[in-house]
Amino acid sequence: MKDANGDTDIYSLGVILLELVTGKEPITVEATPDEDSHLPNYLRNAVLGHRLSDLYHPGILSSSEDVGVTEERVLKLFQLGMACCSPSPSLRPNIKQVLRKLEEIGT
Repeated sequence: MKDANGDTDIYSLGVILLELVTGKEPITVEATPDEDSHLPNYLRNAVLGHRLSDLYHPGILSSSEDVGVTEERVLKLFQLGMACCSPSPSLRPNIKQVLRKLEEIGT
């Protein structure tokens, strides 16, 4: 915990956003040799491999239509989560930027 700071907090928030959007665990114990066991890396590889069906849980749209969840909003949350999980801390948004983006997505 001595290394915890604002950058690691943003990274952790990104992982939580990705968990919410994908319905996947942050670490996959039974990952195949072709998959990465760490959720942000797995999703990065899914984007590069054009496996868009892996980017979010399909039930997230059908079960949430009545509360305004759209594919566009889900993809924006996904993008925000991935930005928060950037391998380079200097490329991650700060908390004010995250809050602003969440407000934009919610409206």
